[in-house]
Amino acid sequence: MNRAVSIAILTYKRHQHLVRAVKSARAHAERVAEIIVVDNAAEAEVERLMKSDFSEVRYIAAPNNGGCEGRNIALRAAATPIVITIDDDVELSSPACIDEVEAAFARDPLLACLNFTVASADGSIERDWCHPLTVSHAAREFETYFIMEGASALDRARVLEVGGYSAEYFLGHEGVDLAFRLIRKGYRVVHTPRVSVTHYTAAEERPGWRLYYYYTRNGLWNCYRSFPPMLALGYAIEHTAKMAFFAIRAKQGFAFLRGCADGLRGLPALKRECLDPHSLERVRAMKAQHVAYAGRIQRHLRERIL
Repeated sequence: MNRAVSIAILTYKRHQHLVRAVKSARAHAERVAEIIVVDNAAEAEVERLMKSDFSEVRYIAAPNNGGCEGRNIALRAAATPIVITIDDDVELSSPACIDEVEAAFARDPLLACLNFTVASADGSIERDWCHPLTVSHAAREFETYFIMEGASALDRARVLEVGGYSAEYFLGHEGVDLAFRLIRKGYRVVHTPRVSVTHYTAAEERPGWRLYYYYTRNGLWNCYRSFPPMLALGYAIEHTAKMAFFAIRAKQGFAFLRGCADGLRGLPALKRECLDPHSLERVRAMKAQHVAYAGRIQRHLRERIL
């Protein structure tokens, strides 16, 4: 029987979470071609764990901690047209997730990425759910330009066709960057309520400054790479103001300033891949569905998202 799906798990120094993620993937072993673990730390302990307890899992030691490049390693290594990618602190929680993924790609000939619904350990939809929509949208299917890097299924060929994740991003907004390139090619990125995962929000080995630095820097890069000059400037101002608020509240102002400086410094090395007029209209239509800016500000004031 030819199987169309692989499951790839990206890990970095979180052994206890990795075991749970692998067990959740192994529950679907009869429906998938392979389970891959890409170790961004390349630790001998993880390799021994895989060999002793999960010998059927394909273990790949990354040459270094390349962040999102680990997902590219999994995509290049996979032998199937569809690759489910999850993080090591994520558990596949839908019993029929493989059937649902295969059916979604069969229904939609332009589908390149299927985002899963992400729930917290208590079963509630995560409060920092990344789509700028109300959480009630989690129960609907909708097109988006956000990719849930650690909770999605990808059309392997289409993602590699547009270059995969941008390795220079390392962490943060790499999914948005990839989504824009897929949309530019005419493909679709979709959120589904039919497949869900549980996120255990592990914080091990993660310095507190990194989100404020990488999100600031990479968000500026996305504006520059994907939008015409005046539109890029407007989005960059909005993004910078938002990240300044987050960083000041978290007492991470220095990380924010470094992100701004390195973001601007890195612009000349970036390849601009502006969305064409048709793709821009598609993105504008998605943005039109977002929560009004005033409502988003209120939520950010009420809750600590970052």
